[in-house]
Amino acid sequence: MAHTRLYRKGELALEDFPVEEISEHLKDDDAYVWLDYCAPTQEDLATIAEELKLHRLAIEDAVNEHQRPKLDRYDSHLFISAYTVKLDTVSGELRASEIAVFVTSKALVTVRKDEGVAIDPVLSLWDDCQELAEHGVSFLLWGLLDNIVDGHFEAVQSLDTEIEALEDLLFDDAPHNAEVQRRSFELRKSLVLLRRLVLPMREVSTR
Repeated sequence: MAHTRLYRKGELALEDFPVEEISEHLKDDDAYVWLDYCAPTQEDLATIAEELKLHRLAIEDAVNEHQRPKLDRYDSHLFISAYTVKLDTVSGELRASEIAVFVTSKALVTVRKDEGVAIDPVLSLWDDCQELAEHGVSFLLWGLLDNIVDGHFEAVQSLDTEIEALEDLLFDDAPHNAEVQRRSFELRKSLVLLRRLVLPMREVSTR
């Protein structure tokens, strides 16, 4: 299912209208839109790609999985690939979900690879900061990236907590050798993955 929002003159004017109506709304100089897809096919994106003049290679990146975090510049838009992350404190496994983002002068298109990228917190942030909506698509992009980065910080804090708990086990009087080894292995894997997904976001955000 596609989700849509229309903003006009800094105000939320319409929600969940058909994707086919986007081109008509964008004829209004005071309007900009947000469109969200979850796990679409290339066919799903074909209409909006033509409408917003999205590059073929960017469309392929949006559909294909396991893209590296990056920002690509095209003539008519920017393309961003990023990840949300969350640490499973029971298993020690870092769960990552991929999101592709198209940024044009009048539209923000988010393509979530799966439901692991929760969009409701982003909507809540946009609604809570409605006074910033006059800044157009930049406002939508800020809210999205802010939510993603907040999730990165939460994962770092969770890892710190779990590593401290692991250190306590090391100095516990009771033997925990097997548990410590297993936990160390899982947390190390999660830390390596977190670095791989988060560090490139510095370049994305500064470009």
